Amino acid sequence: MKTLTKMFVAASALALAPITPASAQSVAYTDVQQVLSMSQAAKTADQQMRVTYKATYDQIESRSRVLQAELNAMIVKYQADQKTNANNPTLATQGKAIQDKQRAAQEELGKLSDPLERVNAYVLEQIDSKLDAAVTAAMGKKKVALLLQRGAVIKNTPGTDLTQDIVTELNVLVPNVSITPPADWQPGQQNRAPAAPAQQQPQGR
Repeated sequence: MKTLTKMFVAASALALAPITPASAQSVAYTDVQQVLSMSQAAKTADQQMRVTYKATYDQIESRSRVLQAELNAMIVKYQADQKTNANNPTLATQGKAIQDKQRAAQEELGKLSDPLERVNAYVLEQIDSKLDAAVTAAMGKKKVALLLQRGAVIKNTPGTDLTQDIVTELNVLVPNVSITPPADWQPGQQNRAPAAPAQQQPQGR
């Protein structure tokens, strides 16, 4: 699934000024993806999806077991033939067949998962729309002036992880979301700026 998160500050920003004990709390870090997944709205939506789309989940699980069993049988035969005769000319053909089977299985399961991926993207986009406000509120309460993405942090001190604080603010701003995308909804639609109205051409005198 395409991520809907965003980086807040480049890692090099940390080098702009040395951090002294008096200003240590002015710098913090978080994991945006973790914030979204930890939010109450995301957890509730996941539970609702597993009920509403149970048939789709069951279909994917059932088909996955069948495809895995077929693939395992092909691999077992390949390994047995390889032990019997490593120079068997059919081994190359069998190996390619296994790769083709894996690729086809991934594509088939991917297509079955498309409806769930679309719903999940809609859920995350609704939560993401309130993320900036939650971050701002959490930073204000902890008096944080600079927020880094967790991957940019080399070493931290206790109390500099703002993740749970942001989750708390996010739960207030967006306690729940819909798991039913509008028929014409496309991922990224809520974050897209509306098109500017066409300017009328001046009429000639």
